[in-house]
Amino acid sequence: MNRKNNSNNQILYNTILTNLQKAKKKKIGGKLESHNVLPYIKKIITDTSPNSPKYKYIKDGLIYLYSNHFGQDQVVRRSKESINKIKIRIKKQLDVLEKNSVTANEKISVELSDDQEIDILFLIWCDMIHDQNISVTNDNRSFSKFINSDIAKKLFGDDTRTFIYTNYIKNLLGILIKNPTKDNKQGQDEFFFKVSSGNNIKDILKGITASTKPSWTSGWWEKIWKREIIQTVSYNSNQNGENYEKNTLLLHPNEIKPELFKRQILVSIDQEPNTSKNVSSALFRSKSVNTHVKLLQPTISLANLIDPGSNMVKNSINANKSFLDASNTNTNQIRSKVRWNIIPYEFKLGGMNIKTELVERGKPHVKNFKYTYDYEINNKKYISNVAKGTGNKTDDSISKFAGDFYQILTALRMQKAGQLYVPASGDGMFCVIYAYLAKYVYKTTPRIIFIKDRGGTEPTNLVFLNLKEYMNNINTRSSSTRVFTEKRKFNSISSSISGSNSNSNNEVSSTNRSIIKKARNAVNQNAKNAANQKAKAKAIKNQNARNEAIRKARNAANQKARNAAIQNANANANQKARNAVNQNAKANEKQNARNAANQKAKRNEFIKKIKKFTNLDNRTKRGFILGFNNGENANNLLKQAERDNKNKKEGLAAIRKQTLRKR
Repeated sequence: MNRKNNSNNQILYNTILTNLQKAKKKKIGGKLESHNVLPYIKKIITDTSPNSPKYKYIKDGLIYLYSNHFGQDQVVRRSKESINKIKIRIKKQLDVLEKNSVTANEKISVELSDDQEIDILFLIWCDMIHDQNISVTNDNRSFSKFINSDIAKKLFGDDTRTFIYTNYIKNLLGILIKNPTKDNKQGQDEFFFKVSSGNNIKDILKGITASTKPSWTSGWWEKIWKREIIQTVSYNSNQNGENYEKNTLLLHPNEIKPELFKRQILVSIDQEPNTSKNVSSALFRSKSVNTHVKLLQPTISLANLIDPGSNMVKNSINANKSFLDASNTNTNQIRSKVRWNIIPYEFKLGGMNIKTELVERGKPHVKNFKYTYDYEINNKKYISNVAKGTGNKTDDSISKFAGDFYQILTALRMQKAGQLYVPASGDGMFCVIYAYLAKYVYKTTPRIIFIKDRGGTEPTNLVFLNLKEYMNNINTRSSSTRVFTEKRKFNSISSSISGSNSNSNNEVSSTNRSIIKKARNAVNQNAKNAANQKAKAKAIKNQNARNEAIRKARNAANQKARNAAIQNANANANQKARNAVNQNAKANEKQNARNAANQKAKRNEFIKKIKKFTNLDNRTKRGFILGFNNGENANNLLKQAERDNKNKKEGLAAIRKQTLRKR
């Protein structure tokens, strides 16, 4: 037991250094680095984590955070605390993560039709081209070849696929045709060339620039699809499109306020502009003054953590790690301002099976070692956090795509579990892929917050797609919330106003004059009524303003009186406290004086008794007096002095007796 307590009180840094020196059988120079500390932190997290299902994945998430987000210097600093303190800190962190977790079942499975698989591969192709994630080659230019490429086979299996010109793809191309660019009146040709055989479309080719080193043409198509996102998923139902538009609200970020929301919405941010941080700004503005709760609650998922763009988000883990790993030694400072969704979900999507797993990257105690998550797609591992444009290798392309795709699937998993959990992004392809999977694969209403760039000097807007039912449309702009530009033939009631032309040379009949007079009188009466109503409204407004001023003045006076009463009460309480302190001080002073007097008397009495032992020399007596020690050992000292005095007396007597015999 004592050995265990002693080990807990040891400094982890020293323990690691000692163990490494024993393992290498020599003294280690220099300083420890994070790769030396992380294996020990992992063991402490594993040993400290409660043995219950709800902590099953939280401990892995915390290991990842220590390894990737808390900072190498911070990890080393933590190791210079006692093992017991580190355990207390880690237990608090685990509890905070569990308290702020949102979860769903780990696995979800859906089947895909042939058309759906082709649709998804088309969106993947467009996304990889937009992100410059596949190189410009003849095979990559052709969609019919891409669906049988290594990328497609690794994602959805080795089956040979036949090109299908699906209704969904036809709709996407149709949207581009109806929204041509300034320089290209054909609309789609800058991006797509349809290859026909008779009346059938047999392939789609991607446009490239005409140069010695051709590149993909600009990615304006994804902006158009994002702007027309309702049309991308309602082309086969005008009623759906009309309902989606009615349930959608468009706002400036600075119009966000807590009163706007009927209930809390969990928001998982994929991407936002580097400078404006529109979504994060909106989340901050949704904080209730009374409850301090954000109605747009930032939520960090495992998918967010391992996506290479996660650090660009203002409400990312990097902005919140100081709360979860507070540097203050008081662990009560450890808290979270975000919700956490760190379950490594597994998704079966047709022929694709995708999940994540915590793994070791490198070897323990070797530089750059860390714990991270790998994607596992169809039993093959792919590294996470692959940045845009890292190369044209198949595995790199899949890893980069998986960053966004796993976020989309995570959001849909939560929505299918009944959570009001929405992704937020300014990435057009992210939004379009999400909307397709939600509507046509997972059969749920697409709910997302996306950034709509207006261009020029006009401000950026946030589009709350299919979220208006959870919002109170109060104190917002009365302008249209239309989020797309395409004109569709929705059923609507329209009215037309017609009038007749009159010839000034013709006589006006008395009947017409009577009608005109009545109309004029009606107009005048309406004007009078409007003026009266306006005056009445103004009077009511003024009265309300006066009442409000009186109420504020009365409240201010009452508050002032309450403050004065509280101040007086505090002053009296403080005075009583000071008096009590002074009184206690005086009592303590008197008691100390009495104690000192008693102590002095006891010492004098002790000295008198010591001096009675006449057989002891003065040096021995001074030793006993110095050992008095406030009288705590007085009795023992007197007994010892008495024994020494007796022994001395007997010794002297023996010496005298021996002397007498010699004579």
